[in-house]
Amino acid sequence: MNSGKILRLRRFFRHKRSVVIPMDHPMYSGPVSGLEDPRKLIQSIANTDADGIMASPWVIARFADSLKQLTAIARLDGGNSKLGSRIDQSCNIISVEQVLKMGAEMVAINVYIGGENEPEMLKKLGDTAEACEILGMPLLAEMIPVIALEHHFGRQEANKENLSEQISIVARLGAEYGGDVIKTMYSGDSQEFSELVRTTTVPILALGGPKTGSDFEFLSMVKECIQAGAAGIIMGRNVWQRERVEGMINALCAIVHDDATVKEAEKLL
Repeated sequence: MNSGKILRLRRFFRHKRSVVIPMDHPMYSGPVSGLEDPRKLIQSIANTDADGIMASPWVIARFADSLKQLTAIARLDGGNSKLGSRIDQSCNIISVEQVLKMGAEMVAINVYIGGENEPEMLKKLGDTAEACEILGMPLLAEMIPVIALEHHFGRQEANKENLSEQISIVARLGAEYGGDVIKTMYSGDSQEFSELVRTTTVPILALGGPKTGSDFEFLSMVKECIQAGAAGIIMGRNVWQRERVEGMINALCAIVHDDATVKEAEKLL
């Protein structure tokens, strides 16, 4: 790994594990409850001990003065929206070189595996990994099985048949094709997730998916991910669509950074 990646990843993992708040959802959904005012949300996140945000390159550029200590992960890809008929299609819409100039410290792309356009998805991943290696930019590969897409975007419940196996496959593919950090789903089984962490070979960040459950249920799920070996979490709707955003982030940081119990974390809400 080149020195550019090493130095940027060191900042990303300034704690032993990382808490990242994604806010790139409007690139697919347009206006989203909780994301009406990006600057206000970034300022709230920066008031906590969170490690970073993930957003569109233009949000990062427009509100860079509010980031303070936060690292910035820029989403490179798009090209699809909730108005379209195919969720599993996307393409890079900006270059790694350009987001490097804009100040991003990591880039992210979606990679949907198991659909008709799987070769195009994997080529996108390989091409992006090559560009990132040349420029010393860490790559966050968001690896999602196509069978889980409807659940991931909140359209319906996922078919859980073979889901854990498919998550394990796509996570390892992400590492093999050049991802430095993998963002993927938690299947709900801590033993299976622990095996996924063991076999992926690069750090795993657990994603949150649609807002669900009580504060206690959400924090308990995060605790399971961390105990199973996740290198951190990258969760949005379950954070900024709750009543006490900063309190929830502080609770998450207590669990992820400091190994707090769920009960200890709940006191910070």
